[in-house]
Amino acid sequence: MSKHLEDKNLIARWMDDRLSNEEKEQLKKTGELDALKAVVDDIDTWKVKPFDVDAGLAKLKNKNANVVPINSSKNKTWWSIAAGVAVLFTCSFLWYYLSNGDTTVVTEIAENRSITLPKGTLVELDAASSISYNKNEWDNTRLIELKGQAYFNVTSGSSFIVETPTAQISVLGTQFNVSSQKEQFSVYCYEGKIKVSYRDESEIITVGQSVILNDGKLQKSTHQSSGPEWMKGISTYDRTSLKTVISDVKRYYNVNIDLPSKYENQQFTGTIAHKDLQHTLSTIFTTMEIEYSLKEDNTVIFE
Repeated sequence: MSKHLEDKNLIARWMDDRLSNEEKEQLKKTGELDALKAVVDDIDTWKVKPFDVDAGLAKLKNKNANVVPINSSKNKTWWSIAAGVAVLFTCSFLWYYLSNGDTTVVTEIAENRSITLPKGTLVELDAASSISYNKNEWDNTRLIELKGQAYFNVTSGSSFIVETPTAQISVLGTQFNVSSQKEQFSVYCYEGKIKVSYRDESEIITVGQSVILNDGKLQKSTHQSSGPEWMKGISTYDRTSLKTVISDVKRYYNVNIDLPSKYENQQFTGTIAHKDLQHTLSTIFTTMEIEYSLKEDNTVIFE
């Protein structure tokens, strides 16, 4: 095709009969007009083969007959079974977890909590302590595990047992305090009767009596208090090793005390009100003429 026809778009204008007489004469002289007429005449002879709709539909159906369909019913059934198993497993786990009934209560440093057990028994849990029991088995076995210190006001009923890492306490209905720390173990009875068992020996105490573990043996003693003083924020010591006293201080305050071994077995006698760390440390160390200092990060440094 000549550049002349492309530049002026003469073909499109000729087909729309928009050429001027001058342009038509020019095309005749160049012979390009005859060539265009020959192309148009040839196009008129082009024919599209008729499409047989019925034959095409039959061919399409024949192809689909060879395709294996996906069994959506079976697929849905499989997913239903899988979902059912998952739900059953989850429910079983929750049922076991909840129905098992194990309950644990833990206190942090300087925290006291009051817990009411099934059937009304009251527990006052001291700082940095814990109790564990099974509420589902409570009617048959009133058993509680104690770590730390707690006061118990036990309602009457079947035997009430407190297990500690050190010893076991059995009661029927009474009020008592148990302290089971790393350095010491003691039980004070304020009402009723208690049996304290340690290894192969045991002691029975009543109101106004106490049992202390000393050198691997249970020692029976008396007291005049009507209830544990720690519930009032007070600790009283009578010729108690300084190691034990400092262990108590760490339960009531967030403080770092690395007591030198030369002070561990020194005995402290006195009463401490757990209201202020500086006052507590001064009551202990100034009384015993031990020089110390308290840093900003609550670390005690000994001179």
